[in-house]
Amino acid sequence: MARRSPVAVWWRAYRHHLRLARNAALAWIAGLTALSAGVAVTVEDRVGSEAERQLLESMHDVPAFEALQGRMVEIGTMEGFTLARWGMFGILLAVWAMLAAVSLLRRAEERGHVEPLRAGVLTPRGLLAAATAALWTWLAVLALAIGASHSALGFDPPTAWALGGAAALLGASFAAAGALASQLAATRGSAVALAGTLLGAALAVRVAAPATTTPDWLWWATPFGWMGFLHPSDASQATVLLALAALAAVLALAALALGRRDLHAGLVGGEEASAPRARRIGGQAGLALRVTAAAAGTWAIIIGVVTAAFGLLTHDFIDAMAGMATMVELGREMFGMALDAPEGMVGATFFFVAVLLAAAAAGQAAAIREEEASWRIEHLLARPVGRTRWLVTRLLVSAAALLAIALAGGVVAWAATRLGGASVALGDALLGAVNVVPVAWLTLGVGVAILGLAPRATAAATYGLVVAAFLLDFVGPFLELPDRVLDASPLRHVAAAPGADVDVTAALVMLAVGIVAAVVGVLAFARRDLKEA
Repeated sequence: MARRSPVAVWWRAYRHHLRLARNAALAWIAGLTALSAGVAVTVEDRVGSEAERQLLESMHDVPAFEALQGRMVEIGTMEGFTLARWGMFGILLAVWAMLAAVSLLRRAEERGHVEPLRAGVLTPRGLLAAATAALWTWLAVLALAIGASHSALGFDPPTAWALGGAAALLGASFAAAGALASQLAATRGSAVALAGTLLGAALAVRVAAPATTTPDWLWWATPFGWMGFLHPSDASQATVLLALAALAAVLALAALALGRRDLHAGLVGGEEASAPRARRIGGQAGLALRVTAAAAGTWAIIIGVVTAAFGLLTHDFIDAMAGMATMVELGREMFGMALDAPEGMVGATFFFVAVLLAAAAAGQAAAIREEEASWRIEHLLARPVGRTRWLVTRLLVSAAALLAIALAGGVVAWAATRLGGASVALGDALLGAVNVVPVAWLTLGVGVAILGLAPRATAAATYGLVVAAFLLDFVGPFLELPDRVLDASPLRHVAAAPGADVDVTAALVMLAVGIVAAVVGVLAFARRDLKEA
């Protein structure tokens, strides 16, 4: 047989990684494009009158609002209103890109998928470049999707394409950060923790940037702040794109410089740290805990940063609400909570936590599916661990991790509100945390049902359901959709506790649906053949 050239081998490795990332990438591309486009098309409904436009514009002078959303510029316009929302959307994009890079590199290495690729003419750096290039290709598709869709919706065309390019480059930067962490750390868990810490630090700087006592240049100290300078009035679109491109290039080159390391080696830890036999696993439950801990820790950091930022700004937010009687009344009518009270602010915070926790649950379902797709569980199922026991154990550990993440967020919210000058009881903060767990457990249960019935669709379908629920709850009312359609979103049934009474009936229904879905998934999984990727 003729020996393939290094270029041909690299091309095959690149296409292989494209396929590995395809389902999750398409789900995120569709979801983020739909979220952003949904915000854009509802601007006229949100600012239908001059009074509403002035109310929005008044948020410029309130640091708490910019800490929640991101830098605000002319938010009474379609461009300004949509760009402000990318303060949140960019965080979700960065999390996916970072975790995807670690998964393609360090997790594949731990599972023995890299040795056959590196045994031929493909160099370690070539393999790293193939995986990174595959992710960057999907991010280029995101840029095209956002630029074309937003231009068609009436966005200023240069701004639409600048937004698409900036989103893609932001994702590319954090994908490169994940690749770099995969070279520095000796295990997937430590790589996720390292990259997650960097992401959390960047997010913390972005949240601190709008404070009245901080210099304006602090916005430029974090890539999450650069997205706020894309409005045409700032005349900084080229600067933002160049800065993000330079950041992505520097991180990618740093990863390539370390790419010649030995397998299972890293500057943080060593080969013995990643060897499967170097530590006691502790049975099936211990193994499930180990494979769940890294992603759970990353989401805990992200949710902790969000709740800490919101908690520290609660006092300032309440002071701002004192002069916005219309918005306070709107909060009471739409959400049943008082935005001028600390409990109301904590309740609003945990709505965002509910979305993040649901995304974390979708990630757990996708991770369970990936264990099957990689044939890793074949080694377990060949031993006394049965299919049902394996999946139920993974399911219970994932559910416990989601509860722990939520409770940690509640403790952080309580501590942050007290440090920030507001007073919220610890019990109230924990009530707000527990209140959002049923949504996450429902998402996890539905993800397991999809795993059992249509395994190859697990990641895309579960993430897609989270995005659809957010769109229905966030955009649906402005599209004047029927109530029966809006009620399909579980987020619509999450009360803003502790600022409002917990909807016990809705919580029990979500738990019941999640349990039934999980049972269906477990039974279906036990009866079907294993499916590769």
